[in-house]
This record gives sequence, structure tokens and C-alpha cells, in this order.
Amino acid sequence: MKTLFANLAYFLIPIASIAQENYDIAQIPGALKSRAVATVRNDKTVVEVKSPEQVTETVTRVITVYNKNGDYYAALPIHYNKSNEIKSIKGAIYNEMGILQKKIATKDFKDVSAVDNSTMFADSRMKVYIPDYHSYPYTIEYQYEVRHKQNLIIPSWTPEVSNNVSVEKSSYQFITPIGSEFRIESKNYKGNIKEEKTDKTVSKTWNAEQIPAKKEESYSPNPNLKRTSVLIVPKNFVYYGKEGNFSDWKEYGDWFSTKLLSKKQDLTEASKQKFISLTKNASSDQEKAKILYDYLQKNTRYISIQIGIGGLEPFPASEVDRLGYGDCKALVNYMGSMLSAVGIPSYYCMVEAGKRKENFHKTFANVQDGNHAILCLPFKNDTTWLECTSQNLPFGFLSNFTDDRDVIACTENGGVIMHTPKYSNAINLQLRNAELSLSDDGSIKGSLNTKFYGTQYENHMEILLASNNEKTKLLAEYYNIDNINFEQVKYTEHKQDKPFIEENLSISIKNYAVKNGNKMLIQPNIFNTQSSISENKNRTEDIFIERGFVDIDSISIALPNNILKTITPEQKVIEKPFGKYEFKSEIKGNKLFTYRKLEFFEGNYPASNYEDFFQFHKEVSGSDKGRYNLSIL
Repeated sequence: MKTLFANLAYFLIPIASIAQENYDIAQIPGALKSRAVATVRNDKTVVEVKSPEQVTETVTRVITVYNKNGDYYAALPIHYNKSNEIKSIKGAIYNEMGILQKKIATKDFKDVSAVDNSTMFADSRMKVYIPDYHSYPYTIEYQYEVRHKQNLIIPSWTPEVSNNVSVEKSSYQFITPIGSEFRIESKNYKGNIKEEKTDKTVSKTWNAEQIPAKKEESYSPNPNLKRTSVLIVPKNFVYYGKEGNFSDWKEYGDWFSTKLLSKKQDLTEASKQKFISLTKNASSDQEKAKILYDYLQKNTRYISIQIGIGGLEPFPASEVDRLGYGDCKALVNYMGSMLSAVGIPSYYCMVEAGKRKENFHKTFANVQDGNHAILCLPFKNDTTWLECTSQNLPFGFLSNFTDDRDVIACTENGGVIMHTPKYSNAINLQLRNAELSLSDDGSIKGSLNTKFYGTQYENHMEILLASNNEKTKLLAEYYNIDNINFEQVKYTEHKQDKPFIEENLSISIKNYAVKNGNKMLIQPNIFNTQSSISENKNRTEDIFIERGFVDIDSISIALPNNILKTITPEQKVIEKPFGKYEFKSEIKGNKLFTYRKLEFFEGNYPASNYEDFFQFHKEVSGSDKGRYNLSIL
């Protein structure tokens, strides 16, 4: 439902005309230049609701770019469709001293589709301006106006763009007719809300100033949790001609079901009988659901569709059945229709998808939360979740795209907050065994077996689905070992209750061990080495591990006859609150055995622990890259 440039959505806020200010960068306080690739000089947004079907949005936005890393923030896409009309747009570029260099007109904006190349139907487009100006620093100013024919989706406000962009001043003004009712959620706002009234309108204004850029810190929590934001929802709204109102998620689920899902499960009688016939020999509802999910994966494909009610309303099940494709909403509705045909209930669910876990506002129902749809099957004592856009994921497996987060389920009792499955660090397992042999010339060859479980299931999904020629290229990037050659490659999916992908490789590595006189230098831990992280004596953010995992590597290397079969056995254990590392190596008979186990524990840890966290990475990385000098007889 969200389109390309979604991560630039901050820049989609339209603009009001103002007189030019002094854009000399000397006017920017030094504190705002520190660590910043750009500074928002002024961001003024005015949203005026004149009626439910007439909302005016105007924006003035000025940003100074210091170097090429800030160019990204100078780009401006403005979305429009049948419900949003761009009324005016202009801009200008200024040099370091604030002297005008170029005026920007509507003709300078490219008009492009606002959706990706997989889209078959779309009425969503955008005007895009990407400045071709690279004399740094420079300042760019935009002014534009957009008119909306609906009041359900009110532009939100988040003054902070990114950690590496500072803000000199930003404001958001919301104007409505007296007597109209809106719910407002203001998060992390510490200023005063300025309220003004006239005979006909009331306005509220939020202001933010002097926000410095922040140093990017690895393993940090979601920055949006601390950023200021304002979200507004009308009590009564009109959206693409459909009226409605809701004050909580229960009522939102009722509206969504009644207005957007109603009559969409319209399979023909012939199709219903087909699905009944497909599942007639199944011994349980779970088995029936598996058969139908397999049918969905084999007979439909995912495409992005951006028509209908602004990307909220699914296409009818009969259309997907006839055409064989649909977007996430359409495929979820279609799967639910097939299940309904055989008497199995299911819930259409909205979720914020992505590798970063994002939850809905639990106490503030709105339509801007959620960018994806999945299906819930409320089996007794066995709630099952289905990702209906994937042709490959096993039945009941969500992966790290929608795991462990709240969703809004459309049930017979209205909208209900439910939670998707959590994959613990023990489940997110990568298990590797290697049987190798070392030659006199330092080359290595042998077999490698790796199994990927939990959210590591998709680690090699791209390779599994690639052509044979592409597989070896992708493997070379993944293993990143000089002179490695993949002689045989085989992938197998095991789609049982605890699904895993199995990788079997026959490999050879030329000159892996280095000969130096009567010594041969070898790194026994070949395939999995932990990277170190940057030291930070002044850590400010907590340490956040989004998902825990376990990696276990067992490697056996048969040694040549001319190698002295003696080394000092090594055993190491490093245990911390956030992780544990075990390493063992020894020679038994004519083989060098290495065992490595690395665990990271999901959770939030105090910033004061960062030095310990840094040292843990450093010690693990050093141990992983450890080498032995084997004596040559």
C-alpha cells in the first residue's frame, strides 16, 4: 500500500508562499552544523480543513545541504492522484552566501508513476525534483500547495528528518471550522501548542526549533520512538465518497469490514465447488488450509495495485480468481474467500511490515498505521498466520517481515489488536557442518552443509530462487573468501512445522593456507567471522538487539601426512548479558576440529554497557580470525 519514495514521505508536506529570508549559511548556528549533512532552515506546514472533501495543504520548505551526503534530503517528490491535486509549485536554489542561483518551476519537475515496476494498474503519480547542483554548500527552497478531496488522511508532522539532519525551525498549523471534531495525538512534544480562534475557525500550531544532528550509533532503538510527532484523525470523515467515523480500533475494524471488505468475498459457485473438491480428503481444517495455501502459491502472483480507495480497498476475490494476480490486500481477501468456501473462518489483518518491528498506536486508531495485509486463521489452540504474497514461504511462517508485532484484525467483533509470532534466538538458528581436507599446497576442498531456521530461513532465499549461473555469484558474495569455487550447489526447502532451508555445497579454495618455510599458517574458522564494531566512549543510545540468533559451526579439516599433528588445544567461553560465544579447537588423529557457537540475545541494554558490548565484538572477531602455525615435517 505504501509506494516508492515512502521513506521520503517527510518531504511530501505541501508549502505556503513566504518572502525570501537570509539564506547565508553563516546565519546557521554552529551547533546545528556539527555532525549534520544538511540543516532544515525552515519547514512550515499549514493544513486547513474547509470541509470533509476540501482540505488545503501548503508548505514552505528550506534546506541547506553541506555535502553530497545531504543531496538525498534536497530531493522533493509530491504525490497526487484522483483525490489529491497539486495547485501550485515553485522553488529556488541559493549559493553559500544566500545569493539566488536558479529558479525552479513546475516544468522542472518530472512526472512519474508513484509505484514500482511490478504495478499493473495505478492512478497514483508524483512530481519529482532532484537538484542537479553540486557546489556545496547550497540551499534549496520549495513552495507548493496541494488540495485533498478527503479528510480521512490528514498530513502528519515529524520535524526531525534523520539523525544526520539538524533543524533550525519547523512548524505545523492545523486550521478547522469551529465545531468540527478531531482526535489529536502529540508525541514527545515539549513545547506549548498555540491556539487561535476567529468567528469561523480554530487553529492549533506546534513549533520545534534548534534540533541538532545526532551521531549515528549502531544497535540503536527505533529513533521514531523518541521523535516528536503529531497525528490527527477526524471524528467524521469522507474518503472517496464513503462516509464514516471511528474513535478506536474496534470501530475502525467495523468500518473497514463494512465499507471496504463487504461483498468482496464473491467467488463463483463453480470456484467454491472446486475448492471443496480439492480439500475433500483432508483430515482436519489445518490440512485443508495447507492445501488451499499451496493452491494460492502455485496459481497466483503478487503485484502492486494502487487503484481503488487510495490503496486501502482490496479487489474482489472473483477478480483474483479470474486473473491470477493481486496485491497484498487482494490476495489476503482471496485466501480468506477460499477458506470460507470450505467452512474455515479467518481474519483480514493490517500490519506495519518491514525488518524493523513496528507496532500500531494501541490507543490511537488511525489509517496511517499499517502498510501491508496478512491473514490470521484462529484455529483453537493453534492460531496460524499466512503471508499471502509469497510463493515460497512455508504454511504458517511469517519470517522477519511481519514477525513479533501488533496487527489490527478485522473480526466479527470489530477491530482487535493481535500479535504475530515471535521467533526467539534459539529458533533463529544457523547450523553448519563442514568436512574438508587440506592439501600439501595449502588448498582446501570438501563439503559444506548448512541449515537455516527461524528468521534466518530467508538468509539464502535469494540464492535458492536464483538461476544456476546466478547462484555461484551470490554465494561468492555471501561467503566472501578469496579463491573459493563452488563445484556443486544444492538447496532444499523443508516446509514442515519447523521449516528450514538446507544448503549443500561442494567447494574448493586455492591457497587457503599459507606456506612459510617449514610452517603452514591456517585459519580454521573458515566460513563465519564476526565483524567488529566502532568504539564509542560517549554512547548516548541504549543497545538494542532487534532479533536474537544462534550460529553454530562445526568444521573438520583432514591434514596432509607431512603436517605435525600437534597444536595446543584451545577452549574459550565469553558470556555477557547480551550474548555468548564458545570456541573449541583440537587435533584428533589426522583431523583439525573446530567448534564455534555465537548467540545474541534480543533485548534492550543500557548505553553504559556499550564498552562491554564493543569488547565482546572485538574478542569474538579476534578469536574467529585466529590462526595456527602448523609444522611441516
